[in-house]
Amino acid sequence: MAMVQVWRGLLNNAEALYFLGNEAGCRDYINMIRNRPSVQMPSVTESDQALFNRLVNEHRIELAYEEHRFFDVRRWKIATTVLSVSQKRMYITKDPATGNKTYEIKDHLPVMLYERNYLSPIPMQEIERNNLLEQNPGC
Repeated sequence: MAMVQVWRGLLNNAEALYFLGNEAGCRDYINMIRNRPSVQMPSVTESDQALFNRLVNEHRIELAYEEHRFFDVRRWKIATTVLSVSQKRMYITKDPATGNKTYEIKDHLPVMLYERNYLSPIPMQEIERNNLLEQNPGC
């Protein structure tokens, strides 16, 4: 088993324990990752919102290149704040008379996520099967 899967499993357990109200268990799982021999990081001691922020940061760092971030921030419903940024682009202009170049950074493509992006639509076929189902808001 790849070590990334182990870290992901430990972080999933930590997250589940946090949302169940077991902050001590959450800290234990985060500390299993932080105290491994290859890194020897200080133990986590935070609680409440600071512990959640630490958990989010551990996910970001440990799984940086594993393509989990988009799904993590959607699950935590923080994507609208951490992913809604505009991409930048470098514009280079050369003066034909002098050959001098000027460089200007401008917004290129705004990336906007909305609250409605947290939920996927329920297939119409399922809503027709069960009249108690309602479509997710914004879908």
